[in-house]
Amino acid sequence: MLAHKAEEEGIAVAKLIAGQSGHVNYDVIPGVIYTSPEVASVGKTEEQLKEFKKSIK
Repeated sequence: MLAHKAEEEGIAVAKLIAGQSGHVNYDVIPGVIYTSPEVASVGKTEEQLKEFKKSIK
């Protein structure tokens, strides 16, 4: 999902150039591995949530 990431980074750079605060939240950008079958993910892993002591549903 490179296009999603590139779009968010482009918006952040444009905001920085305009003197505003640019930020990219990489936790909400989907990730994909193009294999057979394809694998996709969004958000933090179970291990990452445990590090932040967040509850898992």
